[in-house]
Amino acid sequence: MDLWMQIALGALALTAILLFGPRLGSALRDSPKGSAQDWLSLLIPIGGVVLFVALLIMLAQAS
Repeated sequence: MDLWMQIALGALALTAILLFGPRLGSALRDSPKGSAQDWLSLLIPIGGVVLFVALLIMLAQAS
């Protein structure tokens, strides 16, 4: 990647941090809190995907 593209991306990232940073604290404070049931319903599909990927890796190594 060219140097000018890296500088432009860095400036864009810094601008995004400066624009969204102050609003992030209030958004986190005012957001609804998740219950244990909400977190469990999130972790079950993620765990299934992790197990499926592990199975695919094991099958690919056996070949």
